[in-house]
Amino acid sequence: MARGYVGARATALDTSLISEEAQARGALLFAFGDYGGLDTDAMRTVAVPWKLTSAALVMEQSPNDVSQASLRRTLANYGFLYPVEIANWPVDAGPPPKPEAVLGVSLGVARRSLPPIELQIGNIGCAACHAAPSYEADGRPTPNKVWLGAPNPSLNLEAYTQGLYVALSAGMADPDRLMTTVRRLYPDVTDRELATLRSFVLPRVRERMAAIAVTGQGVLPFSNGLPGATNGVAALKLQHGLLAADPATMMREVGFTSIPHLADRGWRSALLWDGAYAPPGQKRFRAMSKADLTDAHREDLAAMTAYFTVPSMGVSGSQARRSVSDVKTAWVFLQTVRPQPFPAKIDEARANAGREIFQRACVSCHGVYVETARGPRLASFPNWAGDVGTDLTRAEAMTQVLAERVNASPLRASISAAHTGVYAAPPLTGVWQSAPYLHNGSVPSLAALLGLEPRPARFIVGGHAMDLENVGVAYPDGYQPYSQPAWVDTRKRGLGAAGHEAPFADLSRDERLALLEYLKRL
Repeated sequence: MARGYVGARATALDTSLISEEAQARGALLFAFGDYGGLDTDAMRTVAVPWKLTSAALVMEQSPNDVSQASLRRTLANYGFLYPVEIANWPVDAGPPPKPEAVLGVSLGVARRSLPPIELQIGNIGCAACHAAPSYEADGRPTPNKVWLGAPNPSLNLEAYTQGLYVALSAGMADPDRLMTTVRRLYPDVTDRELATLRSFVLPRVRERMAAIAVTGQGVLPFSNGLPGATNGVAALKLQHGLLAADPATMMREVGFTSIPHLADRGWRSALLWDGAYAPPGQKRFRAMSKADLTDAHREDLAAMTAYFTVPSMGVSGSQARRSVSDVKTAWVFLQTVRPQPFPAKIDEARANAGREIFQRACVSCHGVYVETARGPRLASFPNWAGDVGTDLTRAEAMTQVLAERVNASPLRASISAAHTGVYAAPPLTGVWQSAPYLHNGSVPSLAALLGLEPRPARFIVGGHAMDLENVGVAYPDGYQPYSQPAWVDTRKRGLGAAGHEAPFADLSRDERLALLEYLKRL
């Protein structure tokens, strides 16, 4: 957006009073870190000039209420959260910073002397996807009390991206009004930043909007997902120049994946839903015991995780490599993440019966859980991968050509990427907190997954409550969603809801009910 390069550091990292202890620092980086994504390189695809784009959103969606509260309501419609409390913030870490905008949007001010530039840059961070509302005993969410590491079931990056495009299009049609809105929304904005917006940013936004209009594809040449599901492989292809410049691309690139819970992810031997990323020289899918959960293994996972910033934040491979140290610190916190305890009453007798069924039907793929004083804990994990009849669109999307691009990246010493063509079974820790289900979020409840009720062809998701009996998406009578819901149509490519029926085929209804009750405890 500006000539040459300018970069910034997330303001929250410099203003925080957090302890320097590794777990506390890791929580801070996970929730508020920028991982090098606040620069003009990232602004080519993902990062945004924050004051301009946020003002455009407010001008378009609530022109009669130009305020930070109005901006937060607008962003909440896309599933972003603005917490008053982080329920699982580390004890004795010190108070977490208050989000400048919303949780998971990192902001920092970039400055340069020649030419004189000042610009607040915003980008998506880890907690946008991996922080969820806490739930009450009746299944209603508490969006202002969040749980780090749990999947955000309402974040709709596709709607957010399209909303930005519509708002900026309107703003470009009336730039004077847009700049007036910037000043009203940010009364402390400096003259230097206003000059930067007018002289450098507005002309480049206008050029970008004109280029988008010429392609006829929309703001991105692929769909960025739906509430609680993203399209990371297509985003990675975009960064590597592997998306064809034709309208059919959007129809093909639908390898959607449901945002996963991060509890017990340290047991994985390979990352992504298909296990496409593995440490070089190691077996991709290998059984893990507690003895394998070493610092070296955690650092292997962290180095691969750093590459996630390329598609999600638009950073370069070189910048991703520079962020490995911060990602390693974030993993110190991640290895401690547990799910929110199930908030409603559990039938313990039925759950105990379900534990025996789990041992028969589930452990060969999802791992062995043992009882402890704190509840079930994973004791070994097979890292099984294969085809269970689910929609293969996402597995096919990670092509060998794309894998070779990753293997040629600056992080090639830390990642061995491959087209596996299969899905890796995840740990089920926090499964009750992870609706909707399957890798693409195509089944709204555990009850439907287990065959206790039909898998619907269409259902809505986003801003929902939880049905804690059937463990799934719910909109009770009189309930007001905290974000804008959207339809999931499982008849569409990439969203198929078939598969994973075989493990339950020989179970009676009572056995399935018992298994469901046990899964609430994980």
